[in-house]
Amino acid sequence: MRVVVTGASRGIGAAVAEALRARGDEVFGVSRRGGPNVLAADVATPEGRAAIVAAAGPLDALVQAAGLVRYEAVGAIEAASIDAQVGTNFVGPMLLAQALAPTLRARRGAVVNVASTLAARPAPLTAVYAATKAAMIAWTRVFAAELAPEVRVNAVAPGVVDTEMVRQVRHEPGAPVPTNAAEAIEAQLDFLRGLHPLGRLGSPEDVAAAVLYLLDAPWVTGSVLTVDGGLTAL
Repeated sequence: MRVVVTGASRGIGAAVAEALRARGDEVFGVSRRGGPNVLAADVATPEGRAAIVAAAGPLDALVQAAGLVRYEAVGAIEAASIDAQVGTNFVGPMLLAQALAPTLRARRGAVVNVASTLAARPAPLTAVYAATKAAMIAWTRVFAAELAPEVRVNAVAPGVVDTEMVRQVRHEPGAPVPTNAAEAIEAQLDFLRGLHPLGRLGSPEDVAAAVLYLLDAPWVTGSVLTVDGGLTAL
C-alpha cells in the first residue's frame, strides 16, 4: 500500500509513517520542514498541495496529521493566527483530499484525518484550533458520503498527546507570566495527565495504532474514532 502522510517529520505523523513502514507499506512523507525521506511542502498553500499531488503518484491512502495550534485568550486572538490555523488544519487538508480523490477512487483507497477531542470539548485558549478541528470532522463525514463506495474517509480524535504541540507554555489571562518555562510546562503536563482516567498522556504511537486500524477497516467510513485515555468518557 502506498500512503501519503502529512506532518510526517514529527509527532503523530512521524509515528504513523514509522508504523506503516514497519509493516511493509510504502510511505510518501510530507511536512513544512521536510527531512529525511520527507518532502518539504506546506499543505496550507496551493503550491504545497500541488507539489504533493504531483509527487504522490498512484495512491492507496492519505493520512493527514499536519497541524498547527496557537494558544490565545479571548482578546488576544489575531486575524493572522486564525488564517494560519484555518489553512493548516481545515482548508489545506480538505483541498488536498479533494485533489487526491481521483487517484484514491481509482484504487479504492482511504483517508484518515487527525482531528482532536477539542472539536467536541474545547478548552481555554484553544478557540481557533478547536473550531478548525470541528470543521475537519464535518468535512470528513461529508466526503465519506460523497466518495463512497470507492473511498473510505474517517478521522481519529486524540486526547492530549505528548508532542511538541502540547509542550508549549499556556498563559491564562490574569495569571502571572511564568519565569521558568520548563517548570511551567511540566506543571501543565501533570495537570493534563490528571484529566485522563488512564493516568497518562497519549503517545504518538497510541494514535498511530488507531490510524492503521481505520486504514484497514473495510466497513468503516464517516466515523470519528476517539483515542483519549478516557478524557471524554465522563
